[in-house]
Amino acid sequence: MRILVTGADGFIGSAFIRRVLQSSYYEEYSLVGFAHNSDQRNRDRLYDVHDSERLRLVFGDLRGDFSGLTEGCDAVVHFGAKTYVDHSILDPTPFVESNVMGTLRLLEDARRNKVKRFIQVSTDEVYGAILEGSYTENSALNPTNPYAASKAGADCLAICYANTFGLHTVITRTENNVGPFQHPQKVFPTFVRKALANELLPVYGDGRHVRQWLWVDDHVDAILLLLKADVAPGSVYHIAGNQELENLDLAERILTILGKPLDRIQFIDDHNIRPGHDRRYALCCDKLKGLGWAPKMGLNEMIGTAVRWYSDHQWWFS
Repeated sequence: MRILVTGADGFIGSAFIRRVLQSSYYEEYSLVGFAHNSDQRNRDRLYDVHDSERLRLVFGDLRGDFSGLTEGCDAVVHFGAKTYVDHSILDPTPFVESNVMGTLRLLEDARRNKVKRFIQVSTDEVYGAILEGSYTENSALNPTNPYAASKAGADCLAICYANTFGLHTVITRTENNVGPFQHPQKVFPTFVRKALANELLPVYGDGRHVRQWLWVDDHVDAILLLLKADVAPGSVYHIAGNQELENLDLAERILTILGKPLDRIQFIDDHNIRPGHDRRYALCCDKLKGLGWAPKMGLNEMIGTAVRWYSDHQWWFS
């Protein structure tokens, strides 16, 4: 199988590439990695696999011309996206250009080149907040920020290409992922970096916003399963570990692991930074579990493992 992986030098895309290239189970897979190549930090995510004979890196931009990119590929895994909610509120246009129009061009290229399966990797944020229970794959979309709206638009295009053109698309929606090489601006590495530097950990609002957490390799394993599973075109699958945590609790757990005082918290008024900040996200993933998938890493283990990784690789913050 030859797979095009967009966002190849991103957090989850690079984890997918490392997983495939470092496991003997996937020796028959070859990869074309499409990456933005924006800075050295991103390229460092692939430092131990970039010279693999089964990987060809192509550099470009989802907002540019990449026609023919899917030629000769059996499948596409579309991780590539602009993802920062705060940035999308400041300027939504680049998010629509990359996440909606970029996905449209990629779908069309895949259709022309008769790609057998197209995985559209999306987010729980397309549903908006849910205070109790959890969303199923049939729940209505209700995005509350420009980033989430752009991902919802891309998801709808993927479903449309299945219905109208017969392209075998699968849409996945996941929760907060954690693991090595996450961008230092994201909440988990930010908390670790601040704690290590004996600085206050910035917690938005009252710290009671709830998120689910998933180890990044568990996410990758689900994607690899869906590449070959017997599922209908246009299907939606949730990839979630159903392991919830308030943001304040996450900050305190990281402080405890690092032996820091629990009063090292700074509450940040987020009304202007993130208006409409969703209180809680939650996904039901019974549908995916029905295919035989289950997360391998529990909440305590993933937090401890990630904290140790960032503590041992503080060069990643520089």
